[in-house]
Amino acid sequence: MKKLILVIVLILIFGYPVSYYLSSETIKAVISDKERITTGTGEDMESKFLVYGEEEVFENTDSWLYFKFDSADVQNQIHLDKTNKIKVAGWRVPFFSWYRNVISVE
Repeated sequence: MKKLILVIVLILIFGYPVSYYLSSETIKAVISDKERITTGTGEDMESKFLVYGEEEVFENTDSWLYFKFDSADVQNQIHLDKTNKIKVAGWRVPFFSWYRNVISVE
């Protein structure tokens, strides 16, 4: 039983980052709007960027796996009402309010 638990933990620790990295793709999307969402107050305030495409909503947050630490700059590179070529990673899971993450904009 301990071995099974260890295997499950290892799959979660290593499997998720690998599958997230492999999920990336470059797509073309017309972006209709973008905004910054904040939660919390004071020292506990957190924020993320949302990008609204015609067919899908994306999140724009930093990613350790892709060494992406410039989400504000990426948000600024997105052009409204035009076709953007963007690299995204992750999955859209409505139940958890998860969105694919914008990694870069060309």
